[in-house]
Amino acid sequence: MNLVRKTVLAASLALGAMASAHADSFASAILDINNFRLLHSSGTAFAATDFRTLTGTNDAHATANLNAVFANGAQSFPILSGTTPDVPHQCVGTCFPKAENDFTPFPFPPPAPGTFGYADENLTGSSITVGMAPAGAHAQTRADASVMMNAVAAGNSDVGTSTTFAFTLGSADTMTIAFDGTPFSQAWVSAGAGATTNANARLSWSVNIVDLTTGTTVFSYAPNELNALSNVSRTDGAPGTTTYNPGTMAFSAVTPILNATDTYQITIQHNTLANALQAVPEPASLAIFGIGLLGATVVSRRRKS
Repeated sequence: MNLVRKTVLAASLALGAMASAHADSFASAILDINNFRLLHSSGTAFAATDFRTLTGTNDAHATANLNAVFANGAQSFPILSGTTPDVPHQCVGTCFPKAENDFTPFPFPPPAPGTFGYADENLTGSSITVGMAPAGAHAQTRADASVMMNAVAAGNSDVGTSTTFAFTLGSADTMTIAFDGTPFSQAWVSAGAGATTNANARLSWSVNIVDLTTGTTVFSYAPNELNALSNVSRTDGAPGTTTYNPGTMAFSAVTPILNATDTYQITIQHNTLANALQAVPEPASLAIFGIGLLGATVVSRRRKS
């Protein structure tokens, strides 16, 4: 009888350990690019009338994912149409009450606000003056992934915008890329998480100009503050929170002289990515062992009696 009592106690402790070990992981990536302009060497913004040829599109997508279940949204509009992409927010899982086009971070500390993958995007304005509308594009994206359960689960989301257009200048000039950027990325893993639990968030932003006449890249700009420095991660081996939140920064870069005879293509890429993975915590295995031990003991005593 004493052996049974001891085994019941061990199994109960194992179950208690399983119940108390709640492993969570959470990742969030938000990028706000504001007042993005293409400027002449004089400092004035390029206008549509400064180009002999000008064609291209503003493309955007938002993709949320939880355990291989996806929610996707995408839009594409010509750059001179006067319409810009505003992809509806996408969510898979137990979604939180975030409003459309809410690009504010979650309160600190995270903790995981549910189990879901989430993505949202919005682009307004234009990088050049079109008609009476002054230059100044505003691109916002967010991606969130949250896993809050004692089970094997994974959530991730990604968002991106891309403006690509081909142009020929009316007269040779340099082109200054100028904008304000506000990056944010965060990764969090709770203490006691099971093996392979992790959270990762990152941003990427770049602008490239290719001379379509010669096939050569004439300009590339990808500031570290919006790329490598934004990569954050946490794992079960290093639980806790890592946040990249440097605030709003001003960026600018100047191209070489672009001639008025060749055709160029400019591509502006803007992406956010977050993913979170959670494995079963080790106490779950302990609980299974305890239940098995209890069953074996009961069977053994029945045979003896």
